[in-house]
Amino acid sequence: MSSPKTPGQYPLDPLDDWEAFLLGGEHCGFLHRHLADGVLTTRTAFQPTSAQRAATPSLPERFMAQCQVHFAADGSTWTELSYEDSASAQRVRIERERAGLDADIVPSYADGLLARTVGETGEALTYRRLEEASPLQGPVRILEAALAPTDVEAAPGGDGAAAHRIELRSEGHVLGIHWVREGALTGSDWGAGAISVPVDSDEAALHGLPEDLVTFARMPR
Repeated sequence: MSSPKTPGQYPLDPLDDWEAFLLGGEHCGFLHRHLADGVLTTRTAFQPTSAQRAATPSLPERFMAQCQVHFAADGSTWTELSYEDSASAQRVRIERERAGLDADIVPSYADGLLARTVGETGEALTYRRLEEASPLQGPVRILEAALAPTDVEAAPGGDGAAAHRIELRSEGHVLGIHWVREGALTGSDWGAGAISVPVDSDEAALHGLPEDLVTFARMPR
């Protein structure tokens, strides 16, 4: 796979990837990425234990979010997106051209697609990053960001095999880390002790989770 000529050159090969979401090493949620027919649907949900919330009072009792990004047929840019989460009562919907957003602006929920390419090429990618939830809080936030390969090391979870470490950086901070091996994400660090790791099936990602999280995971897209 060649390096994207612009930040908006997205790989649109189909995905149906399930990950277990861990807080402090304990499975308490899931992350699911599904990409088909040019539409990326990302769902994530977690419910911390009472002990985890006692240790970190800022954690919500429960969090669920979904983002759908529609891409142009050639993968050159995205056309519209929707976002909603359990922390707000509104649903964000953005039509890129109508909102006056340039074609090279990247939705944050598409970071993982670009990280896969960066892992293969070994070349850092800088871009402008859209924070989907920002319309709920005022003007749309678009920040300068970079996906930067830094090392080859053992990825979290799974077999711990070596993978390319890709740091997501913005405004002088590391916002997250993705590990990529052979064009696939093999784990992500979301900060504050939260990581997600690939599992073999939806059953593995959802095993032992509360019923409402499982219901959310299995809702029609």
